[in-house]
Amino acid sequence: MFHMMRYHYKQLFSSKRWVFVVAIDAFLALGIILERMISNSDYTMRYHVAPPTANIWDVPVDLLCGNFITIFILVIAFVFLVGDAFLRDERTGRFPMLFARTNNRATWFVSLIPVIFVAAVAFVTAAFAISLGIALLVLPAGTSFSPFLTGNAAHANIRPYSFPTMPPSPPLFFLGVIGYLAPALCFLALLSVVISVWWRQTAAVFIPVAWIFLDMTLNGWVTRYLSTADRFFFSTQLQLTKHWEWADFPTMLALYPFPVAASVIAFCTLVVVWSVVGFISFRQADL
Repeated sequence: MFHMMRYHYKQLFSSKRWVFVVAIDAFLALGIILERMISNSDYTMRYHVAPPTANIWDVPVDLLCGNFITIFILVIAFVFLVGDAFLRDERTGRFPMLFARTNNRATWFVSLIPVIFVAAVAFVTAAFAISLGIALLVLPAGTSFSPFLTGNAAHANIRPYSFPTMPPSPPLFFLGVIGYLAPALCFLALLSVVISVWWRQTAAVFIPVAWIFLDMTLNGWVTRYLSTADRFFFSTQLQLTKHWEWADFPTMLALYPFPVAASVIAFCTLVVVWSVVGFISFRQADL
């Protein structure tokens, strides 16, 4: 079991695909900063006043919590990272050798579960650290969140997402963000691996990504008629700031009883469910 875990750690963390992940994180952080500069300039020209001040913490918040497009891109990158490791074992014909060493095909999958979770934590931490490092080159530093995040920028239509007016300190907040996104990414990666066992095609790795895209499309259609229905869609739950969308509207908030803890419990439940499904699948699959 532990020998197989070490093998998975080596396969996943020694992959050169992490360079691609770092490049994606840096590119998205630069894009967020550029978009912020353009929107601030437009706001100043339109209203002849300066928008609320931003600082370095705005970029990782936007990357990991506020912008669904960047979150979706990160999901694609993580699924690709884990799926590539699985496909390398399959394409190189290593499965028979690995199964012979463990005497149990399910052991390969069971030992992969904690490795995927650790990889998810490392992945989100890397995205946070890289985006914060890029922000340090451009934006002013600060020990607390900026007025742009904690002020009324959402009501002024220059911040497209909600944020708590009295958040915890930035390190504590982002520790919570890592704990929020890691189980969600772990579930999606496990789903990708299990589907790849059922359907032995390269495209099977990205079926969870296609499912999220479909979920997002259906979400946009349903919320045209019922605005609070987005709480029942997985794509909405990936965006942490959605939990504070109705915070300033008590009547709507009463109709939206879906706290952050509920999303984390749902993500962890999905991890457990697909771990069991994967265990059964690997015992029965012909690999």
